[in-house]
Amino acid sequence: SPPHSMMVFRIFSITRGLAMLAAIIECEAGNQSYEGKLAVGSVVVNRVNSPRFANSISGVIYASGQFTPVASGRFTIVLSRGASASCVQAAQEVLNGNVTINALYFHVYRSGIDTYGTVIGDHIFY
Repeated sequence: SPPHSMMVFRIFSITRGLAMLAAIIECEAGNQSYEGKLAVGSVVVNRVNSPRFANSISGVIYASGQFTPVASGRFTIVLSRGASASCVQAAQEVLNGNVTINALYFHVYRSGIDTYGTVIGDHIFY
C-alpha cells in the first residue's frame, strides 16, 4: 500500500480536479440546463482523454486561449468561492463516467451560421 503522504496527495488532487471542473462548468454553463452543464463537463473530460490536449483537468482548463473565463479572471473567482451545488453535481457525474456528448469544442450557438454539431441550450458542441 502507498505511504500515507501519497494517499493524502491523491485525494487532494482528485478534489482539486472536481473543484476546477465544477468552476469551469459554472463559468461556461451556470445559466444553462443541467444537460448543458453535463455537456460542458464532458468536453473537458473528452479533452483530458484526447492526445490532442493536456492530460489533466488543470492542463485542459488553463491551456492558452481555450476558456474565456480563465483569461478574464472569472474562473479564479468561482474556484476560490466554490461552484454552485448543481455545477459540482454535474462535474462529479461526468468524472464518474457520465460523459454525455462526444465533442471536444463548444461555443455560443449562432443561428444561421453554425450548421454542424449538437445544440444544447445556448451552446453548440462539436
